[in-house]
Amino acid sequence: MAGNAVKWGFVVLLAALAGLIAFLQLFRTPAAQRPLEEAVRRLEEGDLEGAMALVDPQGQLGILWNENVGGARDRLLELFSRYRLEFSSLSWRTRTEGDFAESSPVRGRVTVYSRETEGPPLAIYQFGDDGLVFYLQKKGGSWLIEGINYDLEELLSGGLDLP
Repeated sequence: MAGNAVKWGFVVLLAALAGLIAFLQLFRTPAAQRPLEEAVRRLEEGDLEGAMALVDPQGQLGILWNENVGGARDRLLELFSRYRLEFSSLSWRTRTEGDFAESSPVRGRVTVYSRETEGPPLAIYQFGDDGLVFYLQKKGGSWLIEGINYDLEELLSGGLDLP
């Protein structure tokens, strides 16, 4: 009788371990995606400088920021002083090959509010099939955001003013 209980206990333990491993494999966040999630959190807090700390200084975004190419850094700082971002239901599709990764928001939205006045949102942007891709690279043991597949300098110079 006691031997039977031990056998069943062992079977239950194996089933629980298999379930835990399957759960972690299905629902874990890829390491390359973590800097994007942290950047989103910092952007929601209004910490643009903190979000930029997750960007590779030698990458597309880092060069735009550090060298203030076309006034990109000044323009972004000005936009963040005027607007507050709120992200919701954001999910990502991330593909990793060695020390390189691509990640795209596949669902979610960002809502833009004025920092100066209370009121309804100024704009809502839905993520999905817009083709936005973030490029990431692992350097020195950490994943950093390298760039995106959009020309940010052109976007910023094209006038991102909201009503």
